[in-house]
Amino acid sequence: MEKEIVKNLEITDTSYGGAGVGRSESGQVIFVQKTVEGDIVDAEIFEDKKSFAFARLIKIVKPSSLRVKPVCSEANICGGCSFAHILYDAQKNIKKRIVLNQFRKYKHNIPEINFIESSNQEYRLRATARSRNGRIGFFEHGTNKLIAAEKCPVIKGSLYNKMKEFAYINNLTGEIYAIENDEGLSLADIKSESIDYKNMGSFEGVCINNKKYGLSNIAFNTPYGAVQVTYKSFFQANRYLLKEFQEYALSLVSSGLDITELYAGAGFFTCALMEKGKVEACESDQISSNLGRQSGYNIKTSDSGTFLSKIKKCDSLFLDPPRDGADKKVIENIKRLNPYEIVYVSCNPVTLARDIIRLEEKYKITDLTLFDMYPDTYHIESVVRLQRI
Repeated sequence: MEKEIVKNLEITDTSYGGAGVGRSESGQVIFVQKTVEGDIVDAEIFEDKKSFAFARLIKIVKPSSLRVKPVCSEANICGGCSFAHILYDAQKNIKKRIVLNQFRKYKHNIPEINFIESSNQEYRLRATARSRNGRIGFFEHGTNKLIAAEKCPVIKGSLYNKMKEFAYINNLTGEIYAIENDEGLSLADIKSESIDYKNMGSFEGVCINNKKYGLSNIAFNTPYGAVQVTYKSFFQANRYLLKEFQEYALSLVSSGLDITELYAGAGFFTCALMEKGKVEACESDQISSNLGRQSGYNIKTSDSGTFLSKIKKCDSLFLDPPRDGADKKVIENIKRLNPYEIVYVSCNPVTLARDIIRLEEKYKITDLTLFDMYPDTYHIESVVRLQRI
């Protein structure tokens, strides 16, 4: 079957997901990764959904003025940094526009969006890489083809060197996730059907197909207390913005109120919220909630909907849900409790807007700030304050 090539496609927008967006002469919307608005390109369609299609970049006929040469030599094929070819100021504007677009059905006025910038150099304190026969790298976008990489500009150099060393020593074929704190202590989680395990290399602990060696957890120190992480528990990835992220979210919470926190993890925000008032918190993942309690934070092991349904009074609600957002039971109980304020931390503007629109009869946004936790990618971290109308 002959592959369809779209010639001289003008890219006019950017989608949440990182792809540039254009329209064919017939009006079909076409998504092309590694492009940016202003580009004119030739692209090859690889998935046709009739009303829209996905295509891979074949040739840049005329480059956009928003284009830059990526720092990484593999950026044009690696599946990791979808915005590495875009000027940073343009990245910021694209991310603001993506968020605003999700709120197009929101009936209240949106305050001016604040944007907290980050360096794009070695910002990641945790990362996942792939390995084949002891060489690590990343998959080419949309494929399982390994792009071997001696270094990655966005991953902390000392961490990536440990990942490379472990893969080489143990002739790893599989997946390696690793995390490193400010003191240089690090853990790795390995998934592999083919590993000749010899030693941990420079890691303090490794977990190979759920079998543990060495340390099980390490601590990240914050201005408000230590947060323990293990191989599988979630932690923020940008080492430059951790302090500011924590402090800014805390600044949106009123003092002296009873605070209920949902999706608390191991206590990254909990330890800060304790500075403002009494905190009742919950986390559904038992490993994370146990780590939080070990650090002295009052985090119950419970799903958020069930936990909130048992609360009788809530002045201030703080939530940091996963990508799926808050479940319906949480939204129903927010309406029942009618807290004075809500601070909502989100990694997904789609579900963030959905949940806030569900609450718009009672609440409006008074602060909307974007933290660029993942520069050179399409990912967006938002902190929103809602106040009762």
